[in-house]
Amino acid sequence: MAILIGMSAEVKGETHEVDRNKVTIGRNLTNLITIEHPTVSGRHCLIAREGRRYSVTDLGSTNGTRINGRDVTEETPIHPKDLLQIGSVEFMFDAEDAEPAATPPISRSETKVEVAQDGGNGAPVSFGSISPFGPRNRENAALWYGLIVVVGLLAIVGVGIVLYRLFAGA
Repeated sequence: MAILIGMSAEVKGETHEVDRNKVTIGRNLTNLITIEHPTVSGRHCLIAREGRRYSVTDLGSTNGTRINGRDVTEETPIHPKDLLQIGSVEFMFDAEDAEPAATPPISRSETKVEVAQDGGNGAPVSFGSISPFGPRNRENAALWYGLIVVVGLLAIVGVGIVLYRLFAGA
């Protein structure tokens, strides 16, 4: 038998049994698993079992269904320890009788890395940015530098006025 274990704060620790060949999930009470959350549609998704294989199908939900962060657009296999996101509510799928995920074989492919022309001391050319946030947006750099200069000059003028009044009155 399979279960869904609540992972996000709204459902933390809740468990729902997937004990039939087809289990619908959504906000409506007509679903076998009811999740009362604004990001969950009335009829959100379906978990189907065929033998030892389980799959998830989105039923045209508003906020989507994801398995391990990937959108479910058609019938998609789900395996033990996969994260199932229904709207913004997250569950871990587990099943003793389920077919385990097929691990793709590790292949030793050749990787070509272009080295920068500075003698190889820098990052490879193919590294646009190693930041997880992506490269910096440099479109407004001149505007920001100008704004910093203006604010700095105003601060200096303000300090000058304060010092003049302090020492002129003495």
